[in-house]
Parts: sequence; structure tokens; C-alpha cells
Amino acid sequence: MSFESSFIASKSFEDKAVVLRVDYNVPIEKGVLLDDERLLRSIPTIEYILKQTDNLKILTHLGRPSEQDSITEEFSLAPVAKRLGELLQKEVKLVDSIDELKSSNSLAMLENVRAFIGEKNNDDELSEKLGELGDIFVMDAFGTAHRKQASTYGIVNFVEEACFGLLIEQEMKALEKIVLSPDKPLLGIIGGSKISTKINVIESLTNHCDWLIVGGALANTCYAAQGKNIGKSLFEPSYLDVAKKIIEHPQIVIPTFVVVSNGSNVSEKSINDLSSEDVIFDVGQQSVEAFSQYIEDANTIVWNGPLGKFEDDRFSKGTEGIAKKIAEANAMSIIGGGETLAAFSKIQMMDSVDYASTGGGAFLEYIELGSLPSLELINKKNLGG
Repeated sequence: MSFESSFIASKSFEDKAVVLRVDYNVPIEKGVLLDDERLLRSIPTIEYILKQTDNLKILTHLGRPSEQDSITEEFSLAPVAKRLGELLQKEVKLVDSIDELKSSNSLAMLENVRAFIGEKNNDDELSEKLGELGDIFVMDAFGTAHRKQASTYGIVNFVEEACFGLLIEQEMKALEKIVLSPDKPLLGIIGGSKISTKINVIESLTNHCDWLIVGGALANTCYAAQGKNIGKSLFEPSYLDVAKKIIEHPQIVIPTFVVVSNGSNVSEKSINDLSSEDVIFDVGQQSVEAFSQYIEDANTIVWNGPLGKFEDDRFSKGTEGIAKKIAEANAMSIIGGGETLAAFSKIQMMDSVDYASTGGGAFLEYIELGSLPSLELINKKNLGG
């Protein structure tokens, strides 16, 4: 399906009020942003719009507040609006109500939209109120484009025009290189903690990838399905049958050496040699070396999910080792997901990849389905559907 008619370049913003949905769900501690990457990635879209109109109204969410139409300090966007103003060198006015935002004709941001009643269940009443804020809706929150919510989906039905921002356009073009026309061989790397949340994308990636490395605690369930002793490691007993099918797939590779902790001791072991007290926390260096051949042979690499408990320096070496192998390779590399980006940032390897997606669930769903609900709806509107 062609999305050209939905790209931002197809619209004129002259003398119009614009509603922009971004994803500023960022970590904040004591009123200070710990990471402003998502703000930085939205700047090109904001500046593109502001060259044509001053009337820009920004919507975003932060965390998971209760829907009570009032904002507590913990979930306030005040630090976000402040930082965005610094980046743009313009005042970003933060307002508490939709009515107040509607009356604004300058650069303004609505307080945490997820605290408004009806946001999560895509309520028509809230969608209509949000739609009445402007003439054109610009969707640039890739990280939430898979959610049918009032500010990401429902609003599209209550605006005259809608399109994607530059970030979403960039994300789509990067992911299309995996879904539509990958430069083969394609290597997939999937980590994380639960097979239950990744099973669909694992199945989808086997249709696209020449090889798929499955690591992290996902692999633990695979080991258990093989009847191996995994000690006290995290796994999902109810997914053992699914895991058996995964490990039987000819394209799927799992680590055979792991880093375990047994009390205060940390060591690397073969997956066949674990004791009943061992807990798996990382992929072993011998497996990192074994995977290097796949990395060297690949022309495209897609990675979602760390391969170990990267927050702990003792268990970040597997993820770091694979990242270094990718940095040395010639393949085009794409990573996605909050934990994946956090892991790469922690080990200072963000510059080693060609593209870092801002989406987690959206990243995986786009690979699985080739599109996302809000993108489909906006495109349908532009095609006269």
C-alpha cells in the first residue's frame, strides 16, 4: 500500500491550526529529563510546521496516570514543556484544559492526555474535542501508533485533514527495508524476558529472516522445552509447547553458553552444565563468538530486546559483545524498543547502528503486520476511504 498521500509534504499548513501528536513518554527524575532523545527526534516535524504557521498544539502522554482529568506532579508534562522550549528556543505554553488549548493560537502543549477520561478506550467524545482543536492532525508518535486511543486514532475521524510527521515517515522507510525489500541475508536478534509477548513477531521474523537469534530470558523457556536444567532461571511454563516449535525451526539459533549467578558467584557455563541453584542472566562470550559468523555474513540486521540483564554491569557483556560485532560488520542495522535503546545507550554503542526506532510494541507490530492502526486510518482518510 502506498502512503505517499499521507506524508507531511502533501499538506499545506498556511493559516491553519495544527494538532501534533508526539511521543514524549520519557524518564523524569526530580523534575529533570533523564533522556531527551524522543524530543530531539520530533524537532524536525515541529520546525517544519512552525515555518508555515504559529498555531501549533501539541499532544502527548507521560507514564500511566489514572483517567481523572486532573494531573498530579508525578505525571505532569511541565519538565517536558520546559525542555522542549529550550531545544526550540521558543516558549512552549503548557495548558491544563482542552478549552484553554483551543483558544490558543501559538505554540502550546496540553497536559498529559492519558489523564483525560476516554483516552485509553478511544472515546468518541474526547476524540471529537481533540479534533476540534485544529484543521490538520499530524501523527508523529510512532511509539503509540499501534494503540487505538483518542489522541492517536479516534481524533482522525474528527479533523478535516490528517498526515504523518517526519519521524513516522523516517520510521516507516527504515522498517520497510526489513518488511518489504530487505537486503539479504537478513539476521534477526530477539531478546527480552517473555516469549508470550514476542511469539507473533518471532513467527513473522522467520518469514523474513535467514537466521533469527533468540536470547535473553526468552531462550530460557526454549532450554526448558529441551528438558535442560535451567536452575532457578526465569521462564514461562505455559509456553513450553510454543518454545518446542521455536527451537525446531531451522532458521532459529539460541545461545549454548550462558552467564549464570549462583549466590555471589558469576560464571559462564554450557547450557548443559547448570546446577539447580544457577540463574541465567546473560548470553555467554563463547556464544557471542559463535554468533559473529551470522553477523559477518548478514547484509541487514534487526534487533529488539537486550540479551541479558544489561542494567547490571556483570550481565551486560553479551549485549555489548554483539553490539561491537555489529559495529565492525558491513550490514545495515536497525534496533528498536525502549530497553534495546537503553542498553545501547548504557554501553555507548548508539552510534554503531544505522537506525534506532523510537517504538517498542509499535516497532514489533509494524514488522509483524506491515502497518499500524493509526497509520492505516490516516491513509484511508487521504485515499478518500
